[in-house]
Amino acid sequence: MMPRSVSALLLLLPTLCLLSPALCRGYRLFQEAEEDVLLSLSDTEQSPYGSLWPLPQHLQLYPDVLYIPPGEFSIVHGPGSTAGPSCVVLQHAFQRYYDYIFGYSPKKKAPNSETFSGGRLVQLQVILTSEDNECGVFPSIKSDESYKLTVDEDVAVLQASQVWGALRGLETFSQLIYEDSIVEFAINKSQILDAPRFAHRGVLLDTSRHYLPLKTIFLTLDAMAFNKMNVFHWHIVDDQSFPYQSILFPELSNKGAYNPYTHVYSPVDVRLVIEYARLRGIRVIPEFDTPGHVDSWGKGQKNLLTPCYKNGEPSGSYGPVNPILNDTYDFMYKFFTEISKVFPDQYVHLGGDEVDFTCWKTNPDITKFMNEHGFGTDYRKLESYYVQEILGVVSSFHKGYMVWQEVFDNHDQINPDTIVEVWKAQNYQEELSNVTAAGFSAILSAPWYLDYISYGQDWLKYYKVEPLCFKGTEQQKQLVIGGEACLWGEFVDATNLTPRLWPRACAVAERLWSDKDVTSVGDAYSRLIKHRCRMVRRGIAAEPLYVGHCDHELNV
Repeated sequence: MMPRSVSALLLLLPTLCLLSPALCRGYRLFQEAEEDVLLSLSDTEQSPYGSLWPLPQHLQLYPDVLYIPPGEFSIVHGPGSTAGPSCVVLQHAFQRYYDYIFGYSPKKKAPNSETFSGGRLVQLQVILTSEDNECGVFPSIKSDESYKLTVDEDVAVLQASQVWGALRGLETFSQLIYEDSIVEFAINKSQILDAPRFAHRGVLLDTSRHYLPLKTIFLTLDAMAFNKMNVFHWHIVDDQSFPYQSILFPELSNKGAYNPYTHVYSPVDVRLVIEYARLRGIRVIPEFDTPGHVDSWGKGQKNLLTPCYKNGEPSGSYGPVNPILNDTYDFMYKFFTEISKVFPDQYVHLGGDEVDFTCWKTNPDITKFMNEHGFGTDYRKLESYYVQEILGVVSSFHKGYMVWQEVFDNHDQINPDTIVEVWKAQNYQEELSNVTAAGFSAILSAPWYLDYISYGQDWLKYYKVEPLCFKGTEQQKQLVIGGEACLWGEFVDATNLTPRLWPRACAVAERLWSDKDVTSVGDAYSRLIKHRCRMVRRGIAAEPLYVGHCDHELNV
């Protein structure tokens, strides 16, 4: 019950806010908080799906309860599986998920036979059905993540064509297990047939504006796996720092990193991240953004950036990559040759966003080059010239590449298998329509910039986004292959990344995995508060959605 004095003040706030912007802001914050209260009180009936997140495509949960004795339970390769002990991805996953399920509990009790009349579940059999099960390779855009899970008395069976589907099924199986008042570990008989709605379900981390230690990246990859996300978009370098330690060009990080000894990603570090991600079915797509956002590049690579002029003389400052020098493209060829060998994914992100033409406009050599090539004063044509050259370079090593939407907007001649990332919040539905009408694949990140924070349960606005809500044919909508939750690093480092990213990114994860008709925010809230507690129990410091508690919290 709200105190009368507070109620009276709130009645006056709409009038008072005309006199004081601060009070007006406070009124808006209260309204947002009040909406959260209404959500938590009126829409959080017990979900029939327990704590499943993201919600599978097709599932049937039965009332029959099975007891799981931890000391007897095992996860094994099932009969007829095309994978065996040599499948490192599954061997790691079996141990990992056994620990997730049983490792946290302070006590493990057997059921009381007088009060429990259900059966037992003592084994999960994992069966890969395809000879091309991809156990020994890296996941790709075409990897199969579908699976079928049947939970019945004594033995549960998880079937998948490829190892990536088995990983997603293991996560679902672990989420089905719960504690009840009679036994420590219980599961209902179930049948689940599941596959992702979109193939690309990513998280972008920015490791340039603030360096992120490997531990933080590993925790993010763990949380991504808990939410069935499968692409780590590694925005590894930018204006502020160049932490990628190049083998061919070590001066890039020696002079461009915040600290060349402590704030770099060595070749070993990069391999560790890629393998850690592979074991969780996650692709690693690096982004090396040019021709803008390159201040840190210029510190270690001479003559790469454009000299800026003032009053006809060099000013001592530098702008974007210098697009008129042959040396620029020789360097880029060698650099991206290295990148193609270090990062195994068939795609690399080339950036291409937010190029500031101010410096180019001051440089007399640039002006001369533009006149010779008939560009006039349209510096977008010069940017397009550079992009075309870089795309030609990268096409020698990678099957495809990703770019920010400006590359498409500038009418660059990009390859048919280019993926265009739509990131500008204004009119993003129109941009999706234009990109797909031109025949290009697209991923959406515009409504999911998680570095923008607000008071209250802002996960709701991320959850309510429908990626295919734009004007276009069915063929166009099939070209939208997914989306990304982006966490840029201006105000984010290892101290606050995890609680800022999770569980807000969970909303994006379900939107990209589950059926388009899964839209009930009340049911989602009921499942998400439990899923968030599960992530906390597994070591992910996800922030709370609202007031409440987690059952595993102990005062020890």
